[in-house]
Amino acid sequence: MDARRRTETISRPLMLEVARAYYLHDRSKVDIAQETGLSRWQVARVLTEARESGIVTIRVEDTEASGRGLAARVEESLGVRQVMVIPRGRGVPPFPGIDAVAQGLADYLSETVRPGEALGIVWSRIVEALPEKLQQLAPCDVVQLAGALTFPGDRVGSVEVIRQVARIAEGTAHPIYAPLVAPSGDIATALLRAPEIAGVMARAARVDHAVVGIGTWTPEGSSILPLLPGDLVTSTAEAGASAVVSGRVIDAAGHPVDVGVGERIVGLTLDQLRAIPNVIGACAGAHRADAVRAAVRGGLVDVLVLDEPLAEALLAS
Repeated sequence: MDARRRTETISRPLMLEVARAYYLHDRSKVDIAQETGLSRWQVARVLTEARESGIVTIRVEDTEASGRGLAARVEESLGVRQVMVIPRGRGVPPFPGIDAVAQGLADYLSETVRPGEALGIVWSRIVEALPEKLQQLAPCDVVQLAGALTFPGDRVGSVEVIRQVARIAEGTAHPIYAPLVAPSGDIATALLRAPEIAGVMARAARVDHAVVGIGTWTPEGSSILPLLPGDLVTSTAEAGASAVVSGRVIDAAGHPVDVGVGERIVGLTLDQLRAIPNVIGACAGAHRADAVRAAVRGGLVDVLVLDEPLAEALLAS
């Protein structure tokens, strides 16, 4: 019996059992699947049906004085499709903001991505933490949108994240075995023309959802800045660099800044990124407020998953 048919014939007692285990006893979807014989995807579908049928009701108390909520205020201020704000205290040390936003991103993807769709991912610190937060994901292809970043020790790089997320989704991983920043423009062009990389980039341009980080033009805030020559870093800053999205540099107005960085990047262009139906920007920290504004002005993100300090900073004058 296929997954859809089996979910449709779930009895009310089993639906109650799954709902109680998940919402009242804090059991994971993986544990519930093992105990009931359902798949993780079926468990998620049963929980959705439990909410839609009224077996489960969820009430969110909004303590914002305006009564509209912090997320709604950021949506209105920036003009983006959707904002998720993760409250203080939800993450764990040493990087509580990153941890909390990674969990919020995992929840969003679990609820949003549909079977058969394609999910594109660009590495960031939040994306690095995503696989351990992501308990279930609809069957989908997972595509790397920009070249690889690798790290020493037990850090999880771009290719590993793609493979781990695809494994959770029981889908196909499409990694890029080339660096995000090439030594020169000629080398980047040659890499992008290689059949195996060109094939992944063609898939990347057609994904349904994309997850990107929004970096600042600082050594701590951008994964590409430490990989570039010092003179190019300086000239890019002097040209007005304000944010980095998927390896592409933009100014405060969201316009591209390219005095030599763009030609070295192995990844989607800004226009290709804008053409993706649903781009999710996930970031944490009040210091990223100007970068987030720049990304929104450039039309590069549709949905934002933010921690509370960053959301508050976005509303500040």
